[in-house]
Amino acid sequence: MRSFSKARLSFVTASAMTIATFPIIAFSVLASELIEEFGLARAQIGFLVTATGLVGALSSPMFGRITDRIGAYRSTRGVLAVGAVTLTATAFSPSYALLLVAALTTGLANGWSNPATNTLIVDNVEAGTRGFVTGLKQSGVQIGTFLGGLLLPLLTDLFNWRVALVAFTLIPLAGLVGMARRSSQSRSTQVDVGRGPSGAVPASVRWVAIYGAVSGFSTSAMFGFLPLFAEEDQLWSAASAGALVSVVGLVGIGARIGWPVVAERRMGHGVTLRLLALLTCAGAVLLWAASLGAAASWVLLPAAVLLGGGAIAWNAVGMLAVMDFSPAHMVGKSTGLVLLGFLLGIASGAPVMGWSVDTFSTYSIGFGVITALLALDAVIAGRIPARSPVSAS
Repeated sequence: MRSFSKARLSFVTASAMTIATFPIIAFSVLASELIEEFGLARAQIGFLVTATGLVGALSSPMFGRITDRIGAYRSTRGVLAVGAVTLTATAFSPSYALLLVAALTTGLANGWSNPATNTLIVDNVEAGTRGFVTGLKQSGVQIGTFLGGLLLPLLTDLFNWRVALVAFTLIPLAGLVGMARRSSQSRSTQVDVGRGPSGAVPASVRWVAIYGAVSGFSTSAMFGFLPLFAEEDQLWSAASAGALVSVVGLVGIGARIGWPVVAERRMGHGVTLRLLALLTCAGAVLLWAASLGAAASWVLLPAAVLLGGGAIAWNAVGMLAVMDFSPAHMVGKSTGLVLLGFLLGIASGAPVMGWSVDTFSTYSIGFGVITALLALDAVIAGRIPARSPVSAS
């Protein structure tokens, strides 16, 4: 049964995605403040991203099974509530050790968000017409990126970084209001009352998971250190470096809305994912060239555009592929597997990049490796089909 209009469904799912991934954005934008207040090394900023990403990765298969069992409605409410509480805990952390613990807890919402929201879409939107809603849902991440890059530095200057974080708890609270008086019955759980999801995850979903792992590693390293690279290496101001994050977020909003529609109606999932990898690879080349002194610092702007229009949008196409490739009663389980790969990549990319910069005193080695990995990801995308017999039937 359908209990959401597409507008309300898009708002609720986008709110859940925004709060689930916002801590990663916040740690990137607030890196300079955190380094100054707690006396951190760059790698320790990466560990904060690792904390939320690792917990999200390891918990996503569990939350996928939980979502298939209890339904999308209860699960989505859980994501919003957990996200609000854990972001507040992060804001009030008095030491780096407790900040790291809080970052670990933010990973719970991260691991639960996509299984819950994907299943909510499957429960309310028919196959073949999910691209636009899925894009709007996944654009919640980029809305958070845009608002974080724009407002976190402003609120930090006006108050402090803790107040800035608390202000963003308004997002999940608004999402919970949007869930009010919605039915808790789920079409996927009605099919499988009393038992968990059974059957193997389709091979096409496994290839999406592998692609996502490589994309997650590359995106985490590029996005996590783009502002700091602009400040430290290219001598940009903090406000200008933060604006790069907003550029990624703003472009990513349009990309996450548009690319799923293109994949669903025109190019197919695999070809679209290959194109996204190649666009991001081009952005990595620009950053690599800037780090080597072979390109002027203005190339960071088109690199941010390519990142926002490329790898940042992969998740929207990837989640649509999971919904199309999986039976309805296994959407949570399949999503959990893809998130395991993606978030393991997210968890490892930033600290490896931070370690590389701290060890070799240059960003060029990291950006060179990222360029090669994104080229590999374009090859992996060739194993992902354009369509699925599950959705076709």
